[in-house]
Amino acid sequence: MLKKITTSIIVLGLLAITLAFTVGFTNDPDNSNPSVELQAWQSTGQFFEFNGHRIFFHDNGNTTKDVVLLMHGFPTSSWDWRHQWQALNEDYHLVSLDMLGFGFSDKPHNKEYSIDEQVELQLALLNKLGINKVNLFVHDYGTYVAQEMLTRANDPTTSHFPISIESLVVLNGPVIPEQLQMRFIQKVFNSPFGWVASTFTNPFMFTRNFSPVFGPNTQPSPDALKDDWYVISQQNGHRLSHKLIHYYNESLQQRERWLKAIRETRIPMLSITGLADPVAGDAMVKKYRELVPSANIIELPYIGHYPHIEAPALVTTHYKQFISSHSNRDTP
Repeated sequence: MLKKITTSIIVLGLLAITLAFTVGFTNDPDNSNPSVELQAWQSTGQFFEFNGHRIFFHDNGNTTKDVVLLMHGFPTSSWDWRHQWQALNEDYHLVSLDMLGFGFSDKPHNKEYSIDEQVELQLALLNKLGINKVNLFVHDYGTYVAQEMLTRANDPTTSHFPISIESLVVLNGPVIPEQLQMRFIQKVFNSPFGWVASTFTNPFMFTRNFSPVFGPNTQPSPDALKDDWYVISQQNGHRLSHKLIHYYNESLQQRERWLKAIRETRIPMLSITGLADPVAGDAMVKKYRELVPSANIIELPYIGHYPHIEAPALVTTHYKQFISSHSNRDTP
């Protein structure tokens, strides 16, 4: 067994090196000409300090409404939520940040990243804004952060959790880690040779590996891909993938805690999943239903890993219906 594992690591290493040289050395990011919409998103954001780092966030300031905290996935940023931000803006107090190492937030290259720290980051922003009650709306990587938050909130042996989680909606979240179908490039990033692939990541390599996680009829446009690359490559963030991929190993270590939190929580939960997602789609849904028979799941055929970008109006409709149904559940 050890020999097989060692051989696999060596093979992944050789493939990483081959991949790096295959895509060439033109790895300087193209940070020119982002879309007008992305420029507006960047210019209207705010910053606060967390553990000595500048963190980018948006807050629509609609303080008389229920709070929706939106958490993005890997390898992107809060920019993913642009459609929901417009659609939900008048009815909810929306808050979203770029997690440490992502988007327009600081991207230190000399540190290790963890889900625990990303939880503390979310809590720090909520504390800064004076928020103690939230509805979580999360995608991909954000699911792990939400599961850890839920775990802490549910654990009676820990100190008082500072916020009340009112609901949780997950988009293509890898709730069952062993069912996650990691892409080849993700396996390379997570190998001992991941730094090689990170070092030589460029726009071509990004596009080639990012587009396939979308549905066949909802592929991102060249302009959309350019915007995503613009955000990811800020502060050379594209060279951090081997560090940010930490979430997979953490999810295996925390599997029982996080799955228990999902099974035992009493808060309203909904999973909206694009079944065409090769990472956390149809296979994930089947395993989720097996392990959590009471799971509330909406399946979106032909939609991939980014439902909130691929089918934004449909996702927004499902979200509003869900929130409305549970917000009045105690009303006579």
